[in-house]
Amino acid sequence: MHLMLDKPFVHLDEFSVKLLLKGIAREKQHLPKQALAITVDMLLDINRVINHDDPKQCTIWCLFLFAFFLMARKSNLVPDSKMSFDIDKQLTRNKVILEGNIAIVIFNWSKTIQMGNRILKIPLIENTSSALCPLRAYRNMCKLIPAAGDSPAFLFPSKHKLVPVTYTDFQRYIKEFISKIGRNPRLFSTHSFRRGGATFAFESKVPAELIQVHGDWASDAYKLYLQFSLSEKVSVAKAMTKFIP
Repeated sequence: MHLMLDKPFVHLDEFSVKLLLKGIAREKQHLPKQALAITVDMLLDINRVINHDDPKQCTIWCLFLFAFFLMARKSNLVPDSKMSFDIDKQLTRNKVILEGNIAIVIFNWSKTIQMGNRILKIPLIENTSSALCPLRAYRNMCKLIPAAGDSPAFLFPSKHKLVPVTYTDFQRYIKEFISKIGRNPRLFSTHSFRRGGATFAFESKVPAELIQVHGDWASDAYKLYLQFSLSEKVSVAKAMTKFIP
């Protein structure tokens, strides 16, 4: 008798589980898929496998560092295609102003600057003791691939001429080098640099309002980009526990 009564309950339980799993799968479809942040350690690993004497690779390396330390949007650095380069939207050589050990990078347009109502000027500082010096990478790129001031900042040599590095190139090379350092390339994208730069600045105790200005965020939406370790999250819980009466 008990066996006959148990059987319907087993079927009912299985049915409930299936409904629950189906509901979870439906909810997961609406969760945003965020690319993981690039870290300083990852950049150091990439530096070890970059050929700094190769014009293409040195250009990609400079692009990586600019994207990270400027927390720049890809639309400000590279065009979607070779034919769509816009001198007013993407970075050009003459908008990287070198003054001693500082570079001032100028953006006349961005997602938050649509009507030319302001100019965004972001500094980069030379760090001769680090392999991750963006100024050294920029000088090396300009030495290997000299170009006119109004040319795209990032260029590839191609059949006796120079062509702009595109978003597709950017995406392809980040996947390639992420794979070379033993990481899963599917977890990273060009957006990983912007997120990684913001996270690194936060970890470096940069005030929140300065991160917002540096990365040209119109609101505190940049906080969604920050990536915290489990130990950092545990420290929050510990700090709160101390004040429990």
